Amino acid sequence: MTVSNKADVSEKSKRKAIDLICHLNRNEMTDGKDPMGIAAAVLYLVCHRAGEKRTQPVIAQAAGITELTLRNRYKDIKRLELDLMSCIINKG
Repeated sequence: MTVSNKADVSEKSKRKAIDLICHLNRNEMTDGKDPMGIAAAVLYLVCHRAGEKRTQPVIAQAAGITELTLRNRYKDIKRLELDLMSCIINKG
């Protein structure tokens, strides 16, 4: 059973999470990180933005990781997002 199924996440959020993970992988932004930590953080981010109320403990448990790992990967992804936005803005 997948993390998203264990956390009872909607199909729409699952698809968005897959798209984001693919983007992160293509741009080598996940190198050296635990895949479950990345998956959980992306899922948490997507759910949070979609208004799906999934807590860090629920997603961390579904992924078999600690809440601390989820928070750290979440912060990493948010930092990458800001860096990416900065690059896009500065190009324009």
